[in-house]
Amino acid sequence: MARHARLLVTLLALVPACAEATAGDYVQEGGDSSATGDPGEGSGGGMMEPLPRHLLECELAAPCEFPFLGFDFDKSLTPPGFSPSDLCVFTSLARGEPGLIETVAEFSDATARLDYAVVGPGVALRQASGESDAGGRWLKGVFRCELQPSAWFTACLQAPSADCLDPEQWVVDCEPLDNLVCPG
Repeated sequence: MARHARLLVTLLALVPACAEATAGDYVQEGGDSSATGDPGEGSGGGMMEPLPRHLLECELAAPCEFPFLGFDFDKSLTPPGFSPSDLCVFTSLARGEPGLIETVAEFSDATARLDYAVVGPGVALRQASGESDAGGRWLKGVFRCELQPSAWFTACLQAPSADCLDPEQWVVDCEPLDNLVCPG
C-alpha cells in the first residue's frame, strides 16, 4: 500500500510539470490557442498542429543552394576569397529577396547555425541553434531584426571586411519574439 501511495504522490507531482511543458505548443486550425490538446475544442474544431520551434521547420525558399560558411575566405579580404555560395548569400541579402539564409560555423567539438528568414524589405527573423559534444543540441529563441541596408551588403561584395564575415553583423535592432510564426 505504501508503494502505491508513493507512486501516486510522484505522479501527482509530475502532472503539473508535464502540463506546463506542453501548454501553448499547439494551435487550432482556426488560429486559436489551446493547451488542452482536445481536437474538438476551439473555433476551428479541426486537428491540432504543433507550432514551429525552428526557422528550418518553415517552408521557406532558399535562394542559395548551400549555407554561408565564410571559412573559405582568404586572409587578404579580397572578393575572390568568397565561395560561390557566399557570393549568392550577399547578393540575395543586397537584393532583399525573401527566403531562408543559412549560416554554419564548424568547430572541433561543435556546430553553430545562425539562420535568417528574410520576410520583407529590410526585415528578417533570426534564430541560432547548434550542437556540441559537451552540451548536445540547443535552440535559441527567434528575433525580429532589421537587415543592414542593401548598400552594406553590396559593399561586402566589392570590398569585404571582417564585419561582412560575421553573420551577427548582418542585422541590427533585434527584438525577441514570443512565438515563431512562419512567414508566408
